[in-house]
Amino acid sequence: MDKNAALWNLKKQLEKQNSVTLNLPNRFSFKEHDVFEFEEALGFFDWSLKDRQVKIDLSTCKSANYQTLSLLVLYQWHLKNQGCTASVILDNEEQGASAMWKTLGGLGTFPVLFNPNQTFVGRAFSSKPLIPLRGSDDFKKTINEIEKFSEEFNVKYTETLRYVVSELLYNTLEHGKKFGGSHLRNIRIPSIINFSWYESRRAIHILIGDIGVGIKSHIEQAYPGLENDIEAIQLAIKPQKSGTFGKADPYTDKNNAGMGLYISSNIIKRLNADMHIISGNGLLHISPRDITERTLKNSWLGTLVLVTLNLEDEPTFVLHSLMQEFRDLAKQEQSNADQAESDHKFYFSVEDYFGKYAEDKEAAIKFKEKYIFPAIQEEKLVVVDFNFVVSSPHSFLSALLASPIKRLGMSAYKKIKIINASPEIRETIDFIFDDNT
Repeated sequence: MDKNAALWNLKKQLEKQNSVTLNLPNRFSFKEHDVFEFEEALGFFDWSLKDRQVKIDLSTCKSANYQTLSLLVLYQWHLKNQGCTASVILDNEEQGASAMWKTLGGLGTFPVLFNPNQTFVGRAFSSKPLIPLRGSDDFKKTINEIEKFSEEFNVKYTETLRYVVSELLYNTLEHGKKFGGSHLRNIRIPSIINFSWYESRRAIHILIGDIGVGIKSHIEQAYPGLENDIEAIQLAIKPQKSGTFGKADPYTDKNNAGMGLYISSNIIKRLNADMHIISGNGLLHISPRDITERTLKNSWLGTLVLVTLNLEDEPTFVLHSLMQEFRDLAKQEQSNADQAESDHKFYFSVEDYFGKYAEDKEAAIKFKEKYIFPAIQEEKLVVVDFNFVVSSPHSFLSALLASPIKRLGMSAYKKIKIINASPEIRETIDFIFDDNT
C-alpha cells in the first residue's frame, strides 16, 4: 500500500471514530392522542455536540408531524455552527419522516442558510410552507405567504392570523437574533416558520422557532435576577414588558413597548386556540381556559412558539374590537401593577441626596441606616436611580448597598432595582451583588 492510500485509510478511520448517528424515534411529534407532549421530541436534540460528523437518520421514523420536523433545520444549523458536519439519511418510502422532509423542502437546509435569497422549496409548498426569517424582506414574503395560505378562510381569520403571526415574527426577528461564528462565516442564522393546514380537520398549526439567546437572557437585560425560564416567559406576555431593549446599554435605554405578545396571547385565548411557548426548559401553555406552566427535563436552545387553531364556519369575533378590548385591559392591568408597585416601593435619586459625584461613604452609611434598612424591613422594593450621576466609587456603592444585599440574599436581585446607571457604575454594582450573594 502506497503512502497516499495509507493516509486515506487513516483519515477514513479517524472520521468513522469521530462520527455519530442520531436515529429519529419511530414517532417524532409534539402531539400524542390529542394531547401535546414535548418532552420526548425535545429529548432528541443533543446541543453539546462539537467538531463531529453527525448524521440524522430519518429512515427510522415512520410517524412525524411537520412542525417537529422543521426543528431539524435549526438543529443542523446549530451543529454546523459548532464545527460539525451535519447530514440526513433518507429512505425512498412514500410515507414517513423522509417523505415529509422532502415535502418541507428540507433538502435545501444549507443552501437556505448560506444564500440570503434562497428559500425552502418543497413538494406541497402551498399547504405546508417552511419559510426562513432573516430580516424585513423575509418578513414581507412571509406576510404575503399568509395571504395565499389563508385565502380560503373566513376574512376574519385571515386578518387575525396576520396580526398574531406578525407579532410573533417581530419577536423572533428582534429577540431571537443569532449570528454564527467562524464556521458559519459570521452570518445571521435565520429563524423559521412553518404553516400547516389540515383541511379534513379544518385546523391550522403554526410554528415559529429560533436558536437565539432565549427569552430569559433577553428580558434580563432590563429585568435582571429572574429565577428561571418560566418566570421570564410569564413576564414576557405581560403588557409593556417584552419591548425592545437597547443593545449598547440595556440598563439605560429601555423601551417597554411590548403590547404585541400580550394582545396576541389574549386573542389566542378568545379564538378557542392554543399557544405553547418554549424557551430553555420553560413551557407556558395558553389555552382558552387558563395559562399553565411546566419545567421541562429537556430544553430548547432558543425559543419556539406553536399555535394551533380550529376554524369555525361563522366566527363571531371582530379583530379591531378584540384589540381595543385587550388594549383597555392592558392599560388597566398596568395601572393596577404600577399602583401596587408604588405602594410597595421605596424610590430615591442618588443625585438628589449625594450629588453628581456620589463619593461620601459616611453619608451613604447614614442614608442606608435611616432609609434602606427600614424599607427592606417593610418588604418594599428599593429602587436606586443613578440618573445624572457621573461617577461613584466602589467604597461608596459598597457602603450603600452591600449590607442590604447580604441581608436579602438571593432575593436582593428582585428587591433592589438599579436604574439609569452608567456601564461603569453598573459593573461595580453587579460585582457587589455577586460578592454578597
